[in-house]
This record gives sequence, C-alpha cells and structure tokens, in this order.
Amino acid sequence: MYCALVRLILEYRSVVWNPYMVTISNQLERAQRTFLSFVNYSLGIPHELHDYSPVADALGLHTLAERRRMLSSKFFNDLLLNKIYSLTLLYLVNFKISSHSTRSNITFHIPRATTNYQQYEPLKYLMTNVNNDPTHQTHPT
Repeated sequence: MYCALVRLILEYRSVVWNPYMVTISNQLERAQRTFLSFVNYSLGIPHELHDYSPVADALGLHTLAERRRMLSSKFFNDLLLNKIYSLTLLYLVNFKISSHSTRSNITFHIPRATTNYQQYEPLKYLMTNVNNDPTHQTHPT
C-alpha cells in the first residue's frame, strides 16, 4: 500500500521538482523512514537504532533520492531515444561537439549558471548527471 499510495505522491513529477536542498530531501525521506519503522515493528527485522536500511533492503525499497535519480535518468534516456516526443525539450539539450580530437568524454555542454535556481533547473540537472555518470549511455547499443 505504501508504494501504491504514499510513494506515488512523493514521486509525482519528481523529474521537474527534484529538490536540490538537503533539508527538503530529508523531509521527503522522513516519510519513508516512518513507514519502514512501522514495518520493522510489525515484522521485527533486526537493524541498528535509527538505521532502517536493512528493513528497506528486505522489502526491496531504494531511498527516495535514489529513485528520483533513476526516474530522472530514465526520463532523459527516453527523451534522447525519442520515446518521449518533445521537440522543445530536445532543442534545449546542448550536445558537446568538439572540433578536434580531445580526451574529454563529456556528452553535454552545460551553460554557466549564476544562481542556484539556474544551476538546478531540471534539464541542466539531467545533463550534469549524465556528464558525471560514467556508466550512463545516451545512445542505443
């Protein structure tokens, strides 16, 4: 019921509103920790005090921050592979095309941001995550 009712609300449109402030992210995680505490009380899964990761592992749950990262990555892949059709968003993606051979394997050019709001805007945040993740593939294999 938690995944169907509560987590669904906590992750609604998370690609757009993914919080970059730790305090807001912790407030969201608190909802999942409360659920895990209740489940632990019911099932009696052994764990350290205030560490509910063994309970989450037993239930197959990831942290909400990790889920937001995975959902964002899936959205961006789907956008680039044309599974999500949006010419407006594709127009805003800045592929890095070098005029000469370079050792840089950065896929996207990230424009300089002068404010936190600009730095963490959704599309720029997604491009930055892809640049920082060496396992991410942006092309079909």
